[in-house]
Amino acid sequence: MGRMILLIAVGIFAWLAIQKFKYTPPDKRRKLLVQWVLIALALAAVLLAITGRLHWVGAAIAVVLPLLGQAWRTFGRHLPWIAPLIARHAQARAEKQKSTDEKAHRDHASATDREPQLTVEEARKILSVSAHASREEIIGAHRKLIQKFHPDRGGNDYLASRINAAKTLLLKQLEH
Repeated sequence: MGRMILLIAVGIFAWLAIQKFKYTPPDKRRKLLVQWVLIALALAAVLLAITGRLHWVGAAIAVVLPLLGQAWRTFGRHLPWIAPLIARHAQARAEKQKSTDEKAHRDHASATDREPQLTVEEARKILSVSAHASREEIIGAHRKLIQKFHPDRGGNDYLASRINAAKTLLLKQLEH
């Protein structure tokens, strides 16, 4: 009987958590999820302590940890010397993220710079079109190849980029 009551309580808790999570804006979902997980862990620790499977000190620590986190945030808002520390930490994280993004962009740009430039003849060979191919023939050949070699269909980025570059080069040549 005790297990049945426990199972019903867990089910109700899970249902409440899902309902709360479903109607929360996406930008606040992560914070809400962390809160619910911490509450669930605290309740599990208390339940284990009541049933004798966890020492009461362990349960007390599990219950106090979320409260300490909330107290730290409260003190951060009310003590003027903590606010600049938190702001400096947030700024350092933002700068680190920005430098990481810039490095990734530079690496991508240098990778595309290393690719050899296509000649018109190579572009024709890649797309298997003649020297007098029309715009429709070029687009059709491109479409057929990109369907085979697109990264989403088992191809790779390099092949897809070369096929796209060949199409772009040949279409530019037709315009001039």
